[in-house]
Amino acid sequence: MLIRDAAKFALQGLVGQPMRSGLTALGIAVGIAAVVLLTSLGEGVHRFVLAEFTQFGTNLIGITPGKTSTTGFSGAVISNVRPLSLDDAIALKRLPRVVASLPVVQSTEAVDYGARSRRTFVFGVGSAVPQVWQMRVAQGRFLPEDDPRVARAFAVLGSKVRTELFGSDNPLGRRIRIGSEHYRVLGVMESKGQMLGFDLDDAVFIPAARALADIRTAPVSQVDVVLGRNPGHDGRQIAAPHRPLARPGAIGFGSQSRRPRQCLVSSGDSSAGLYSSFAERAS
Repeated sequence: MLIRDAAKFALQGLVGQPMRSGLTALGIAVGIAAVVLLTSLGEGVHRFVLAEFTQFGTNLIGITPGKTSTTGFSGAVISNVRPLSLDDAIALKRLPRVVASLPVVQSTEAVDYGARSRRTFVFGVGSAVPQVWQMRVAQGRFLPEDDPRVARAFAVLGSKVRTELFGSDNPLGRRIRIGSEHYRVLGVMESKGQMLGFDLDDAVFIPAARALADIRTAPVSQVDVVLGRNPGHDGRQIAAPHRPLARPGAIGFGSQSRRPRQCLVSSGDSSAGLYSSFAERAS
């Protein structure tokens, strides 16, 4: 059969059965559209998740207490596992390859200035936020490098809180009230957006010691550490010798053993109770 005859036979079949031909073409079009749509959605979710976890950098590790695996509830929720403290953050900073450590205390409080009030996130942190969370100061400066256990009553505002409380006025040097204590505003952060449900623009940053003492909120919920780059390291596995934390009853990385031990962290695993938010971009 010649190609011309085959084309003529196919054309006669299409013309002779218009309903069947139309439904067949419609099914093919719907299938192709569905594949393209699902592929686009998957790629969009993939990029969104990467953006969420890498906006704070690709060498950030978050450490939480009482965690012995990457699934299930934290041991601190259902047992008497010792929570983290400011001393733990100081001890973690002395580990090899750790460039900076940041204790994190989270709370939601009413922040007042004059007759204006806004209930917002209050983060008790250290001076390393710009380095650890890769945030920039738009106005003024961030918290000074005070002793994390004895810090002065300073505060740094997120961009949304600054607008809601001060409008177009300059907030630097003004005093705000958080809970029952007064804080002097040192700076305003650039807009950062949301991270896993937390709007960092609608937040106030104060020293962690002040958050623990003045607000009397929960203990240190997490310690974030930044690792230095190692040119000879492939980025998929981090091994760091762990010293006992420098205080009585110290335990390491959620482990209930008080003896020194090796801590191994990989991009897809968590050992010795260390929860890793470390993500490495493929080179």
